[in-house]
Amino acid sequence: MESLLRTSTVVLAIRAAILIQMATLVVCYFLWVNEGCDPFVPFISDTDTNPVSGLYFTIGFTLSGILLVIIGIQSYFLRGYWAGPSGEEAGIGAINAISAISAVIAGVSLAWIADTPWDEQLDLHLIQARLVFGGSTVWAISSTVITSRMSESDVAFSNLLERRKARTLFTLICMVGMAASVISYSGLDLAVPASYLDSVRVCTDLNVTPLAMAATFEWLVALGLIAIIETCIEEARLLSIEP
Repeated sequence: MESLLRTSTVVLAIRAAILIQMATLVVCYFLWVNEGCDPFVPFISDTDTNPVSGLYFTIGFTLSGILLVIIGIQSYFLRGYWAGPSGEEAGIGAINAISAISAVIAGVSLAWIADTPWDEQLDLHLIQARLVFGGSTVWAISSTVITSRMSESDVAFSNLLERRKARTLFTLICMVGMAASVISYSGLDLAVPASYLDSVRVCTDLNVTPLAMAATFEWLVALGLIAIIETCIEEARLLSIEP
């Protein structure tokens, strides 16, 4: 366990997660467009319905999900060591556990959804997507709260707190925008009309403005979450257990 919690190992996992997620997003979008599909704007999961970009989607997000689980576990133990045996002295015991569990749920669901194209198993895919976004949201908020409590004990965490708060707020705003755009088109039941599903399968015309807006917000949410993950590098260095 000690080797897994070395600062260099933690930072390597974080950088690998960021690199793989960014590369997966860029490659999948490029291949989607290169196949003649409408560039404005597919949902990220739409690229998994194309046999060319779908392969990279599956590989990239499977690896990303595994790394997110590892990062969630590493963060849990590093924060626990920093706070002491119970974690209650710094007031982070319970919320640290919530943060770790939500990170694991998001990571496992991301790896799971990577092998579940929505055009084959739509209902399951939607459940997985909610677990990914829900778990990520809880993780981002709880991590920010933890950092806030750490900064009360150690001002060295103040800069990290400001960065994490700004990125979490940006991501939450984009999530609200995504949800509002979907609801404006499909209603509260979030049913996806068959006509839109057919247009994605053809992929050359995604001319549904509310869903294009929702898809744009989804890409921004993904970038926001990646930006939040990047803040874990500074946190790992501040929480270093190495002498």
